[in-house]
Amino acid sequence: MSEKKDFVDSVRQKLEDWDYQRDRLAARIGDLSHEWREEAEEKLSEFNEQRKEFEAKLEDLESRSEDAWQDIKDGLEIAWDGLKTGLLAARSEFENKDKDN
Repeated sequence: MSEKKDFVDSVRQKLEDWDYQRDRLAARIGDLSHEWREEAEEKLSEFNEQRKEFEAKLEDLESRSEDAWQDIKDGLEIAWDGLKTGLLAARSEFENKDKDN
C-alpha cells in the first residue's frame, strides 16, 4: 500500500469515530435545558459545516498524485486537529451544563 492510501485510510477511520462522537452528542442535546439546547444545536450545525469542509480537503488530497499529496497533508492534519478539539471541547462543555441542570 502507498503512504498516501495509508494516510487517507487512517484519516477516514478517525473521521468515522468523530462522526460517532458527534452523533452521540446530538442524541444528548434533547436532555439539555432549552437555553443550552439552542446553543448545542448551533455548535452542532457549525461542526457539520466544518466536517463538510474537511471532507472536501480530504477528497482534494485523494485526487492528488502520489508526489503532490504531501503538499496539502500538513494542512489537512491541522484541520483535523481543529475539528477534533472543537468537538471534544463542546462535548465537555455541554456535559458540564447537563450536570448543572
